[in-house]
Amino acid sequence: MAASAFIHPALSDESTQQLIDKTCRSVEEYAFCSNTFNQNMKGSSANITALTQITIDQALNNSTNTHSFIFGLLSNTTDPAEKNALTTCENAYRLVTSNFNEATMHFFEGDYGSMLDSERRSPRAQESCITIFSTPPTPPNPVADRNRQMRILIAMAVVTGMELTTKLS
Repeated sequence: MAASAFIHPALSDESTQQLIDKTCRSVEEYAFCSNTFNQNMKGSSANITALTQITIDQALNNSTNTHSFIFGLLSNTTDPAEKNALTTCENAYRLVTSNFNEATMHFFEGDYGSMLDSERRSPRAQESCITIFSTPPTPPNPVADRNRQMRILIAMAVVTGMELTTKLS
């Protein structure tokens, strides 16, 4: 996504921007993180609960779309190495999507500890879709950018989830 290369000017109030900055300084791509929040806020002010909801929504949306994309690729490939790699990715994204469906349910129940536990199971699953493409035979990776975005969204969700559970304890 070309727009993610540029940081949007702060569209949020000062306290909200401080929360966004704190989260985005904890992940690998500040601009992607900041843009994700600013593009999905419902106004200029958001507390940590609202920012956590944004991360869960965006992670679930991304994992669902990536899973569908991989499923489509998988049904069209005949190369055995690519089919193996995409099968690993399809399984990984099915698990990540399941984890974020659970996280969403726990979020709306107000069970933020369980929400965070669900989110924390996602990095290892998602990582398998990255490492499979560096295991010989190495087919081209058609999901590299989607993996990068998902990795950042998972990190954002975990960081906001930790902040949310810390504030409430």
